Amino acid sequence: MRLSFACVLVSCSLLLVLLLFRWCSSSHRTDESFDPVRKQTHVLYIKLNGVDASASELFTVRGASVEQMKVMCTVLPLCHGFNSEGQFKSKIASKAKSPAIDLYLKQTVLGVKQNKTLSSSEAGVFSSHDEEYRNMESSMKIYIYDIPIGKEIPSLEDYKYGVEHLFITLLSKSKFRTLDPTLATFFLIPARCTAYRKSVPNLKAGIQMASTITAEMVTHVMQHSPYWNASQGADHFYICAHDMGTRVTSAANQNLFRNAIAMVNTADILERTFVVHKDISVPPHPGRGSILWSKMGQGGAPFDPSKRVRLAFVAGNLSRGPVRPKLLELYRHDVDFLVVDGHMSDRDYMSALKTSTFCLCPRGNVVWSPRVMDALWFGCIPVIIANYYVPPLYGLVDWSAISITVPESQLSNLKDILLTVSAERVEEMQLAIRKTYEHLTWNDPPKPFDALHSVLFQLWTKRHVPKLHPPIS
Repeated sequence: MRLSFACVLVSCSLLLVLLLFRWCSSSHRTDESFDPVRKQTHVLYIKLNGVDASASELFTVRGASVEQMKVMCTVLPLCHGFNSEGQFKSKIASKAKSPAIDLYLKQTVLGVKQNKTLSSSEAGVFSSHDEEYRNMESSMKIYIYDIPIGKEIPSLEDYKYGVEHLFITLLSKSKFRTLDPTLATFFLIPARCTAYRKSVPNLKAGIQMASTITAEMVTHVMQHSPYWNASQGADHFYICAHDMGTRVTSAANQNLFRNAIAMVNTADILERTFVVHKDISVPPHPGRGSILWSKMGQGGAPFDPSKRVRLAFVAGNLSRGPVRPKLLELYRHDVDFLVVDGHMSDRDYMSALKTSTFCLCPRGNVVWSPRVMDALWFGCIPVIIANYYVPPLYGLVDWSAISITVPESQLSNLKDILLTVSAERVEEMQLAIRKTYEHLTWNDPPKPFDALHSVLFQLWTKRHVPKLHPPIS
């Protein structure tokens, strides 16, 4: 009897959700042809173990399985996720650890076929197989605000955080830029958080400087442009490559992190101001040296796989954060690992990348690491050891095909995990890296399907946001 009642309850809940879906669709869509890509939409769910979110609840369903709740959430546009207690969320606000509950975050991906990794070797999957990429190429326009605040602070061409300056520079020179805001699909607030942070030597003061200048820029936009208020910032975006990431919004109008789209390196699901279904994890650094490493490594194509005689490699400051010191303690004397606590010369570092099968990318004080790109460029399979990290271009690039993810709690089992990866699987992953790395690589000038175009494509898929009409002056 209990089982029958539970089945009836779940069935009724599904019916209620479908009715809500029909109501939402009819009340929010004024033109059936408005959204030409709706049929190409698919939904992914990110599971966060032992985490719950404070959010506005739509409803609660008891007795449904996770798969049933996914069906309910998928068909309801208002649903942004649910937890294992059956509580469906209309938005995801702050997240906190909750050992007895798991959280499932809904991520909608438009215009990309599920389980299909974008690959330039397939005659350009963007242009040949995806109408949305062609739509972006022909229709996307971005207006860059000219804001007189913070201009006296020079930009930095730092390799680690250099994506921030490079992105703004490339976009400024690209065909996607428009000087007419009435034609804009999106609006860029050209904040340069890394430059502001580095303008003073003290870390805390530098972060405060970046937050203050960013807040002043947003205030300027709100006071001098009608376009922010037209969408409450939902068609605005900014980029911050520094470790502070979305925390740069702490002093600004709260709609900057609630509605505006962030492009960041520090894509940490547990970060209160990072919104996983809205914000974008960017390919984290453009490379270094007079000859870009991406051109030298080519995803590992020039290197003989038989020369990869070492199981795993990592180098750098291994005293930072909760993972690296333990990694150093466990594996510094392991003969199958090369663990270097400190920096190597470029020559020795590249040699280690070429001769290792796996390259470890442990989190430091924050979740992201430039080691991910170093590894991919040289065909070394990245091993990401950073809980709650959203890797670059998530939902566009299939990271399960080109990397290994190891939970921080499994660090002591790391070697056993790597040894279970078969030679055939290693070969498949190395081939996938060679097909994929170009989408994660920045070029100046840009090339079709590269990092700039991939990031802009992810931005393009987020353009369907409700907008108000600008106030009449």
